[in-house]
Amino acid sequence: MDSTSDLIYRQFKDVEKDDFQYIYRGDVTPKLIMNVLDFAKSNLAKAEDTKKLKNRIYYIMGESLQNIARHQVANDTDSADNSAVVVIHKKKNKYYIVTGNLMPRSEEEVLKDKLNHINSLSPEELNDFCRDIRLTTGFTEKSGASLGLIEMAKKSGNKLQYSMAPVDDTKTYFYLSTEVLTQIDSPQSKYEFSLPDIIDAHDFLKKNDIIFSFKGDFNQDNLLSLLSILNNGMNASPVRIKLFSIMVELLQNIVKHADNLDSDTTWKAGIFFICEKEDHFTLIAGNYILHNLTQDLKNRFDRINAMNPDELNEEYKKILFNFDYINPVSTGLGIIDIRRKSGEKVDYSVQKISNEIDFLTVKAIIRKQV
Repeated sequence: MDSTSDLIYRQFKDVEKDDFQYIYRGDVTPKLIMNVLDFAKSNLAKAEDTKKLKNRIYYIMGESLQNIARHQVANDTDSADNSAVVVIHKKKNKYYIVTGNLMPRSEEEVLKDKLNHINSLSPEELNDFCRDIRLTTGFTEKSGASLGLIEMAKKSGNKLQYSMAPVDDTKTYFYLSTEVLTQIDSPQSKYEFSLPDIIDAHDFLKKNDIIFSFKGDFNQDNLLSLLSILNNGMNASPVRIKLFSIMVELLQNIVKHADNLDSDTTWKAGIFFICEKEDHFTLIAGNYILHNLTQDLKNRFDRINAMNPDELNEEYKKILFNFDYINPVSTGLGIIDIRRKSGEKVDYSVQKISNEIDFLTVKAIIRKQV
């Protein structure tokens, strides 16, 4: 197995039913915030948690994203290393909502004092503090930021974890993490996704040029939300339409054709990454596939990768207009489409997981200049 496929599988293999992890790294705009919240809502809708708990989680997500808008400063270095990061992570019975962004160093001490004070208060004291701010200051941008942090602490029932790391003389990188426990007496509550884990995950993204990742259940609702986020999170470029089209192909493949370790569930477990380098994007998708289907799939990849552009176009038209095909997917139409649009061979790898299940990784490269 090549290093890329091994890397993807190691990031994926611990995912369990109903777990998910979404990470976005880039510019955070009001439109993107709405897309992320729509995505969160679609995941929360199918969770077995109570409506009250879902509302709490949704509120915290909204406040976390607004926190970026309140405190972030422009990244004038053109370095993706200092772009904002948004993490929504569910594991077992815990939700973690995390943001990271550049902020002015001049605001660092004031924000630290505010967070430390909030973390020192009991639930009753938080209620009193919240009421006092509303009565004495009214609603201003400054009081709104304080109230948002207080409400996050109240609704999560936990302390707000944070970290600040100076970037230069004028900017610091600020992480804020909120943990929400869905069942207080659950035996699974020992699981922790600590702030150092989050910073390590962010470093992993930066080192591997990853601007987006999602692992969890791929369904039609998730697909639409993910595509909205990706479309609004990407910078306008000549390859944007091509990139988006290949994303659709890869994500639809997981939604429609992924298999599972547990044959009794319809849960479509998968993982999807977007990496961006100076001259190209790399899209990587991974999912389980039944072992008895693997060889036919390999043959399709190898046959299509061996075709020249004229042969690809001819094959594409032949499949598209041949109505005798019961299932065009079995012909490799999606693979052909990716090859035609990317202009590159479609890289793939298969790892044996058991006698019944393999793990498939598919990688497509899209050049920024053609």
